[in-house]
Amino acid sequence: MKSKRSSGLRRNSQRQRKYRPEIMLPALRLFIAARNKAVESGFTDNGGAIHSVERILDMLSVQVCYPHLSHINNLKKHPDAEISVAAYKARQSGEAVFIEHVLPQRAYARRVIDLINRGAENDAVLAFIKRNYRLVLLTKEEVSRLNKQNRSRITTDRIAEAGIELRRHRND
Repeated sequence: MKSKRSSGLRRNSQRQRKYRPEIMLPALRLFIAARNKAVESGFTDNGGAIHSVERILDMLSVQVCYPHLSHINNLKKHPDAEISVAAYKARQSGEAVFIEHVLPQRAYARRVIDLINRGAENDAVLAFIKRNYRLVLLTKEEVSRLNKQNRSRITTDRIAEAGIELRRHRND
């Protein structure tokens, strides 16, 4: 018998998540302050100063932008997930698909860090997340192509620039 959570959708809207935005936002600010101090003391983001910021920001962003998912991996089977044409065909035939962040995570985290360092309130941070955080499903080959072309820079349309065509949703 399948559990109620097997589809990845929240069945019980009353159930509270362990880490909610009102808990994660202060923690994000704390990790940003720690990252800033580490960088000031000579430790680099590539050395790990930014890793906790990236992790909590991703968790927060998933909750804000994909509240219907109980876990990010459930996006892989979600019928309304943004997906490439090739990944749609792969998923239909039972092949693996991969979750890709449209904005590279490190660059996205640095934008949020800059926003908070300039004094942004929580509402502004959440609005930025809602406008900018996006996940898509791609094939392994598409992820490789995307990362070869642009793994770290935010551009107007990183997905299209890599020659990846996204499937239009049935409501488009």
